[in-house]
Amino acid sequence: MDTPSPESYLGALAIVAALCVSATIVGLLVGHAAERLAFRGRRKVFDLKLKRGQVAKEALGTALFHLVFVPVAALAIHLGWIRFSDGWLANVLGFAGPWFGFQLFYYPFHRALHHRRLFWAHRWHHHSLVTTPMTGFSMHPAEAVGWCVGLLSPLIALSAFDLLGGVGFGVFFGVFWIGNIAGHANAEIVPVPSSWASTFISNPISYHSLHHARFDGHYGFVAATFDRLFGTEWSDWLAVHRRVFGGEPLTSLRQRLDADVQAPSDGAE
Repeated sequence: MDTPSPESYLGALAIVAALCVSATIVGLLVGHAAERLAFRGRRKVFDLKLKRGQVAKEALGTALFHLVFVPVAALAIHLGWIRFSDGWLANVLGFAGPWFGFQLFYYPFHRALHHRRLFWAHRWHHHSLVTTPMTGFSMHPAEAVGWCVGLLSPLIALSAFDLLGGVGFGVFFGVFWIGNIAGHANAEIVPVPSSWASTFISNPISYHSLHHARFDGHYGFVAATFDRLFGTEWSDWLAVHRRVFGGEPLTSLRQRLDADVQAPSDGAE
């Protein structure tokens, strides 16, 4: 087996950097445009000002994430740990593998980061109490290392069996990357309201917005399945969501719409 050359690593680095940075720019453009349209449609989640210096801190955190993720992903490609295949099954798995694999990883990882001994690595992301599209990848480098594990492990596992389809992964990458950025807008950018049942597939933006405001619930990524299963779901989220769609944003971070609501049980604490 030939030793990979430095030039091939630089090539992989350039390609991964170009893909990630361009997808981030597209995500920010889409996220901010969708947020503006949603504001006009009176679907703002929180009617509150951002922290002073928040956008600058988010920009720095996003840059730090890329400085961690891009070299690690490029190295995995350079070493042949990630390689793409053809075929319908490989393309189906190229999307489904990382999509569901990251969700399985993210709930326990995210919940662990809220433990008092690990929260130092997650505090950066939670500097944003009212979120913006820039919040999506704004994080401490230590948390970015965890994202590398969660995102790259399914790709490496599928590659070992030549089942990582390039087209399927490309679709996953676009939906995941741009969706994570746009999904941190401070507005419901999808004009159709969600239901309790639909959150087994996809959460509305206000669902995750409550996590940033309240901290100790809604740890899942994309779907509410694990929060529902482990009792970390806020019982008033649907009322909040409906209120936002009714044109009434929340006016305080800890505002609840059910007097009997209790904080979800959090065994991580």
